[in-house]
Amino acid sequence: MNTQIIQKKGLRGHIRILPAMALALFTLVACTQMDHTFDQFWADGEKVYPAPADNVMIYPGKNRIAFSWIINGDPNVKKARIFWNYSNDSLEVPINATGKGDTVKLMLNDMPEGSYAFTIFTYDQKGNKSIPVNKVGKVYGDTYISSLLTRVIRSAFYIDDALVIAWGDPVDATSIGSEIRYTNTSGELKSIIAGPQVDTTIVEDFKFLLDVSFDFKTIYIPDSLSIDTFYTAPQAVRVKGPATEFATTGWTATASSFDSRSGASYRPPSNTIDGNFTTIWVNQITPATNYPHTLTIDMGKTVERIEGIWIRVARRNETPKTVELLVSDNGTDWTSMGMYPLQNEGGFNQYIDFPEAQTARYFRIVAVAPTGNTVNVAIYEVGAYTR
Repeated sequence: MNTQIIQKKGLRGHIRILPAMALALFTLVACTQMDHTFDQFWADGEKVYPAPADNVMIYPGKNRIAFSWIINGDPNVKKARIFWNYSNDSLEVPINATGKGDTVKLMLNDMPEGSYAFTIFTYDQKGNKSIPVNKVGKVYGDTYISSLLTRVIRSAFYIDDALVIAWGDPVDATSIGSEIRYTNTSGELKSIIAGPQVDTTIVEDFKFLLDVSFDFKTIYIPDSLSIDTFYTAPQAVRVKGPATEFATTGWTATASSFDSRSGASYRPPSNTIDGNFTTIWVNQITPATNYPHTLTIDMGKTVERIEGIWIRVARRNETPKTVELLVSDNGTDWTSMGMYPLQNEGGFNQYIDFPEAQTARYFRIVAVAPTGNTVNVAIYEVGAYTR
């Protein structure tokens, strides 16, 4: 700074200082005051901060949690400490930094399930501490596992020399599929994964025997960075083989009504168990009867392991669109097996599986609604089967 001083003698002989000089003196005084204000921060020398943990990543797991971070450009970092539980718990990590982007990895084991707030400091050889780095992480455990849902298997049949598994809806966005374990045709234990969006799984090398089963469990990864995979408890599923129809010898059939007109119009409920696919049961026509129409079969004795009911119809308006199936031990007290749709097609038996195998003497078919615009029902043949 160039300061111009001009001295001029007057009557009193004093020196006058031009405005530029006055400004310089003010600046000098101000700087002196500021230095005095910050003296307290320099009393112990310059403060050194080691390079902090950079790009911290957290990897959740089952009763454990992993970390990784980078030490950038500081070869003086010798250790780190990570604190959690409001700094009541901590762990020291030795570090031999090279200053060339060193990666630090850490695992905390035996951690109770829950969410945690972590703070990480680094230290140099003189004990200087870095600025804190704060991160939040989660540890999974038995409570989380107990909340997981197993994907539903709607059915598992051995058909055409293969196991066919029909799946229910996907359970959760964090599920990555279900693991199926079974014995193959060579007697070896195998495992395959069915994806979460798969509707049907076909296992062509499944070894089918009477009462054979497989087990499965649903797989979860709760976080994309999770270091552990989680499974539901294994569930055993019995494979149902081809339907084996029970003989109708000794069976009797009754109905809510039937067409009792003479000749070809005589169409009683017994036509549904006569083994003739051309005879038919029709409800009473005159006077007309309306839905629902009921057909009841007495098998003459208690039958075990009834897997379902089969029904044969034809393509016509009188084919029931929906039926309810029921079973009974005594013909008085009935248990519903559910409501089921029928295909309006002929030439084959439509097999309807119960949710579980039943022991019963009677079964009942309630025609709830027709396919077409009619009040009448028409069923050609019915039966029960096991697998």
